[in-house]
Formats: sequence, structure tokens, C-alpha cells
Amino acid sequence: MRIFHMGDWHIGKLVNGFYMTEDQEYILEELCKAIEEKKPDVLLIAGDLYDRSVPPVQAVELLNRYLRKIVKDLNTKIIAIAGNHDSNERIDFASSLLCDSGLYIYGNLKRHIEKITLEDKHGKVNFYPIPYADVPVVRELFKDDNIKNYDLSMAKIMEEIDKDFNSNERNIAIAHGYITKVNEEGIEKLEESESEKPLSIGGTDFISHKHFERFNYTALGHLHGPQKVGCEKIRYSGSLMKYSFSEVNQRKGITIVDIDENGEVNIEIYDLKQRRDFRVKKGTLEELLKDYKNENNEDYIKVILEDKGEILDPMAKLRAVYPNVMELIREEKLSKRSNKEVLANDIKKKSKVDLFKSFYSEIIGEEVASEEIEIMEKIISKAERGEE
Repeated sequence: MRIFHMGDWHIGKLVNGFYMTEDQEYILEELCKAIEEKKPDVLLIAGDLYDRSVPPVQAVELLNRYLRKIVKDLNTKIIAIAGNHDSNERIDFASSLLCDSGLYIYGNLKRHIEKITLEDKHGKVNFYPIPYADVPVVRELFKDDNIKNYDLSMAKIMEEIDKDFNSNERNIAIAHGYITKVNEEGIEKLEESESEKPLSIGGTDFISHKHFERFNYTALGHLHGPQKVGCEKIRYSGSLMKYSFSEVNQRKGITIVDIDENGEVNIEIYDLKQRRDFRVKKGTLEELLKDYKNENNEDYIKVILEDKGEILDPMAKLRAVYPNVMELIREEKLSKRSNKEVLANDIKKKSKVDLFKSFYSEIIGEEVASEEIEIMEKIISKAERGEE
């Protein structure tokens, strides 16, 4: 059986004031081309279909259109779960009716996980969808006050799954959360991104990968970088596209999973073409304005300006060349010296010019030029005389 594993679509995402809807439509069309080419039996979407619990109308229309296209026009089943960005209740609406069409979508976590069984020429493959749920929700669902964190929540869920789990058949889990390798040495830190919303504060969001070792494959969502957890058969597919500049070096696409008659899996990462890339450019304003001819200037850009002194409206000048500049920051050359090292007694002993020199060196990271000192001396002199 061939499986497409994806997650974290975040349809309706807004990044630095830019709606990603058109870019998402472009890449979903690329997904449909990949389905036509690779012919998967099922597409798994491991949570965060939308970017917020109440998505904009355009996002709902876009997701509906492509879910229908994949299920009806391309005759490919979909199994999807809610993530921490989704509204569990909205995702769950009419889910029981949609199953008959080949769209299995699960929003609310239930005490008994309803497995979906699909078949290939070798027999049954069981899929266990585990929608995201906050710890208090799981605690109330199972009436167990001992459930204090996400790891204990997953342990309880697995207890229920084990009641009818058949290890002689092929079994696949779909889950959303911070699943990582936990052993005697501690917790393995995974690659994270700025666009991922924390599940909790203080490290209680970690879930041990050991809960999923019973499965032939586990399709994970939440972390935006494609990566394995402990072994090849427990994996994050990564997000649909780049959603922050912390993701500039991440691959975006589909994790293709081929599972054989013995339950062994073969993994292939299939890159999806992005309409616009996310890039970071660094240099002076003059350099950046000359540097656009040999690249896609429609990409989403973060600019780090190296210019010294004031610049008149740099964003307008940059957007004349790079229309999708999202961020503009000035490079800060901070010295290692801490402000705490400048004591009050030292300040009283120094002249105003010396204080200016110290401040300039602290912020800029180099000595102030003599002509700039002369200008400051004139300003200080006029200020002390009360002149404008």
C-alpha cells in the first residue's frame, strides 16, 4: 500500500500581514499532480488543517475544494485529524457522513479510537486517528485525575487502543503533538520553527516515542520540519509550505510511505514546488537594490540591512524591487560589554563627550569617528547654552 503523509497545512495562514491563500492553492494543485503521478491509496493529514479555530471564509472554501478534488476526482481516500490550531468541534462536524465518500476526518478525541481498515492485495491495514486534545480534555474523557501531562494522556489513549490491537496485522497511527525520543539520557531535542504554537509551558508537552513503537508507521503532525523520531517509522512530514524565516532551509512536500506485506516501510521525500520561497538577504541597501536581477524577486524576503546611520524610507525602496519584503531589520553590532559594567560613579566622572563615545562603542561595536565627535561636541555645547 502506498501512503501520502502530510500535516500542518495551516490553510488561511497570515504571515507578517501576507495571506498565504494563493500560495496554498498553488501548492495544493502541485499535490494533486503528485497524486496523479504517484497514485497513493490514501492521503494522511496529521492535524492543523486550518491555521486558526475560526478560519476565514476563503480558507474554508479552499480546503473544501481540494478535499473534494482529491477524494472524488482523483479517487484517493483521505484520513485527517484535528491539530492544536484547529477547532475540534468544527473539524468533527458531519464526519460520520463523510466516511462513506472516502473522507475520514476526526476532530474530537473519543474514548474508543475508531480504526479505519483499508485493504490491499496483501490484506488489511489499520489506521488509528488520534486527534489532538488538551490534557484536561483527556483527563475528563477518561475520568482519570492522574493524567497530568501529554505523555500520560497518550499512555491512556494507548491503553484503549491495545484492547483490540492486532499485532499480526499492519497498523498505522496518525497523531499530532510533540513526540520525541525519551530515554535514560533525557529528551531528544527536535528541530522546531517560529511558526509552531507551543502546546504548553514548562516542557510538559513532550510525548515519548515509545508509545508508538507498536505501530508499523506513525504519521505525525505539529513540527514544521520533516524529520524522524528515534527511527524511520515514526516521522513528521513537515508543513505544507514555509511559514516563517526559521524554515528557510527546510524541505516541504510529501512523505511517501510504501508498506509491504510484512509491515516494513520504505520512505521517500517528495518535494512540492513552492510558488514563492522564503529567503533572507543581507547587505547594504545599495547592494540589495543591485542584486535582484538574477533571482526570483517575487519571493518572500527578510532583509537585514548593514547600513550605518539613518536611511530614508528603506522599505519603500526595497519593495520597489522586492514587492514581498516581509521583514526589515537593522543589523545590531552589540559589543560583549554589558551595560551593568558602567557604574554610576564612572558616569559622574566622565564628560558628556566621553559618555557619547562609550555609548556609540557599546551600540555600534566600533570607535566613533573624529568628525562625528566634532558634531556631537557642537550639539552638546549648544544644548548647554540653551540654543536650538
